[in-house]
Amino acid sequence: MTAQFTQRKIFNKAVVRQSFDDASDSYNQFTSLQREIGSRLLEQRDALNSPAPKKVLDIGAGTGYLSKKISEINGLRELYGLDIAVGMLNKTKSHLGEFKAAGLICADAESIPLAGSAVNAVYSNLAYQWCSDLQRAIDEAYRVIKPEGTFTFSTFGPQTLRELKASWSSADNGVHVNEFIDDDSIRNYLAEAGFCNIDVSSENIINYYDSPKHLMLDLKGMGAHNMNPGRNHGLTGIKAFKSMLSAYEALRTEKGVPACFQAVYVTAEKPAGCK
Repeated sequence: MTAQFTQRKIFNKAVVRQSFDDASDSYNQFTSLQREIGSRLLEQRDALNSPAPKKVLDIGAGTGYLSKKISEINGLRELYGLDIAVGMLNKTKSHLGEFKAAGLICADAESIPLAGSAVNAVYSNLAYQWCSDLQRAIDEAYRVIKPEGTFTFSTFGPQTLRELKASWSSADNGVHVNEFIDDDSIRNYLAEAGFCNIDVSSENIINYYDSPKHLMLDLKGMGAHNMNPGRNHGLTGIKAFKSMLSAYEALRTEKGVPACFQAVYVTAEKPAGCK
């Protein structure tokens, strides 16, 4: 029987692709958070008692920060980078320098153009929150991983941007902040796909900004602005926008206005004897 979990909202993939293509040139100016989470993700993987993978797929390669780190793993023979945006893959290629990836693939994580059991490990840093059908994306990761291979990824949890969400909710009823999935649902998706030895942990990282506008510019620069299907496609009313800014300013501390990013870290294994 197929388990029933909360279905993600359907993102327009053309919008997601264009958003990250647009952000590719300036992306590295805004990615200190992604790099921090990516480094902690690798620490999660290092804690596993499994051999170093020989063939790896990096899903949502972005500008190549994680790909570069993966390329330095002892014994690595083949590295594939996958991203929905061509602009990001061009940056990945540049970031890898002399290391030649076995393949840089422009594709959706929900439909990976690799054969089954193609790689020993799949890594992904902050990409799965943009999947419309997370079960399908996780099923695809399971399919391409060899038996006894590993799956390691990070994503954002529901506490992410809670201050921005609360400030907007005091201004109007529109959808202004992306929604993110909870730990238990992630565990359920992984179990449904067939993974074992599942570990899901999270932490809240608080960043501070000079103003709410600086936060929103940062989100746009990293390609993570509001892409929910329920967003207002017209101009947000000036009155509502000012009301949001006022509510957010009330949260100001000596460090600036806070923004919570809930980083979720996941490790899982594909059991031996599976196809």
